[in-house]
Amino acid sequence: MISIPAFFYDGQTSDRQEILLSFEPPGHIRLIGMYDEMTYPLSNVRITSRLGSTPRYLYFPNGTKCETLHNDEIDVALAGQEGWRWHRVRHHLESRSRYILLALLLAIAVPWGFIHYAIPAMAKQVAHTFPQSMDAMLGQQSLLMLDETVFSPTALDETRQQHYRMLLGDMVQKVGEGYALSLEFRTSDLVGANALALPSGIIILTDEFLHLAEDDKEIVAVLAHEIGHVVNRHTLRHLLQHSAVVLLIASVTGDMSSVASLSAVLPVLLLQAKYSRAFEIEADDFAFQFLKTHQISTKHFANILMRLDDRTDEDDPISHFIATHPATRERVQRFLENQ
Repeated sequence: MISIPAFFYDGQTSDRQEILLSFEPPGHIRLIGMYDEMTYPLSNVRITSRLGSTPRYLYFPNGTKCETLHNDEIDVALAGQEGWRWHRVRHHLESRSRYILLALLLAIAVPWGFIHYAIPAMAKQVAHTFPQSMDAMLGQQSLLMLDETVFSPTALDETRQQHYRMLLGDMVQKVGEGYALSLEFRTSDLVGANALALPSGIIILTDEFLHLAEDDKEIVAVLAHEIGHVVNRHTLRHLLQHSAVVLLIASVTGDMSSVASLSAVLPVLLLQAKYSRAFEIEADDFAFQFLKTHQISTKHFANILMRLDDRTDEDDPISHFIATHPATRERVQRFLENQ
């Protein structure tokens, strides 16, 4: 039996009374030195964890409490009690700086690893299992919202539209991925020279972009890049990575309807958010391989990128094509060196 000096508080006044805490088997604690001695099962007593040499508090079911500075004696008394071993282990860890540093590093590393590795991996898995019917619905809703906010009808005549659609159709046959790709044409003073792909395989080219292109091979190069985004499901993965709660629901339950609810967010991401460097590399790889396979010089992609880069206004709050495609000079260099 161990007796430890402590101060008793009745929970109603600030007065305190000197008493002894007696730890008695089997698993009880008795308060000695009071008018009415009280005994409680330890399972009903909340004892605060040890924090250096600061006072330790014991809280009892009736609202009273005790305070003691005899931490070592408390540890010894609790050592033999069932269920209190973890408190000793925790204090052992907390009292050693290297363990604290390790815990701090883990607290930083685990969330960082989840954000940078787990979320992208989950987004990729969900995106590639997304039903085509919902994919098409998400793309159509996004296009409608874009038309209501930033786009206006194209000024291109039907002959030129049909010409570019034939270019894409020829590319689709060469790609052979089985994707339902289609072209839409729009104009916009806000968006300017731009090309973007929706999850359903809809690729939007603006009139401003087509006026900037000097020949069909440059347009084919950019279309190949956008097809790379479609094939790798980058837009949907980007959307999922920015909507972690929905991503977790879709990953755990397989309920894809929660993803479809994000269609209102997609236009904002398409126009304002940047693709990750990894996504751009994948889309560039696809375009590079397509151009090489079909004996089209990769300089055409480099040329249109540089021309777009020269026209990009960094102060424009609405992202242009280049604003969503970082490290332009580095990418241009790659396509020029390996043409």
